[in-house]
Amino acid sequence: MTKEQIKEFTLRTTQENHSGLVVVLFDIELVFLKDATEAYENDRADDFVLNLEKARRAHNELMSAMNTRDATGLRVLSILRYIYKLLVKSVITGRPCETDRCIKMLGDLREGFVKVHENDRSGPVMKNTHQVYAGLTYGRGTLNESYGTADYSNRGFKA
Repeated sequence: MTKEQIKEFTLRTTQENHSGLVVVLFDIELVFLKDATEAYENDRADDFVLNLEKARRAHNELMSAMNTRDATGLRVLSILRYIYKLLVKSVITGRPCETDRCIKMLGDLREGFVKVHENDRSGPVMKNTHQVYAGLTYGRGTLNESYGTADYSNRGFKA
């Protein structure tokens, strides 16, 4: 994962609601899986295992975000458990065990959660974060992000 991707995911995390955070988790896991596949194809075994471990950690967060109180959530969770089993198998064997299939299944699940996110009108999960405004500046096609000025007296912990 590149520094730009990390910055993008951090920004998205601060601005999203519950369903949006699930979509962000899907995106993070997919990036790690694609990086792992690329590392395997380039004979970088250490990077392959490292990216799979990061994908597995993101996958754990994704599974914990599922609602197990209804039948649909349980079905999604069973698919995610199957994908988790394949990820662990890949780490143990040191070679991809159907990672392309995992990527496809995660992509399909992601599409469903994007639809849910489009209908979710709740506010962002994180409160008291910087408001970010982005726009083109006078620089040569560069994108400048600036943080809005707000009352920061309510930020952080109070003792």
